[in-house]
Amino acid sequence: MRFASWWDPFAEIEALQRAVNRLFENFAGRSEVTYPPVNVCDTGESYVVRAWMPGVKREDINLSVMADTLTIQGEKREPQVKDGNFYRRERSFGRFHKVVELPTEVNAEGVKARYQDGILTVTLPKAESAKPRQITVETE
Repeated sequence: MRFASWWDPFAEIEALQRAVNRLFENFAGRSEVTYPPVNVCDTGESYVVRAWMPGVKREDINLSVMADTLTIQGEKREPQVKDGNFYRRERSFGRFHKVVELPTEVNAEGVKARYQDGILTVTLPKAESAKPRQITVETE
């Protein structure tokens, strides 16, 4: 039995974004801008955004929410190497800025964020106007 595989157009866009980031990292020698990968889940009542940011300290993360947009900013600091020089260097460091556009507006007052084990989890409750409502059909 064969299962149909789903084509995800965003996967191709993300792959292109990673390739462009690598191009600039190689050109500059280090990354001035990194985009932490994120997953966005719709739970019905809210959106849950998870960003993978290992090595970033909690105090170096800044979040802001406006209407239907979450902005994640911060800096991944480079550890100091006291003895020796790098032979190979694949990890990127520096400032990052990620804008996550959501399908609907959110209630900014109810947003909660948690950072644990290098994963930032932001829960953004949907604005009341964005939540589905049951409409009663009346008869004449």
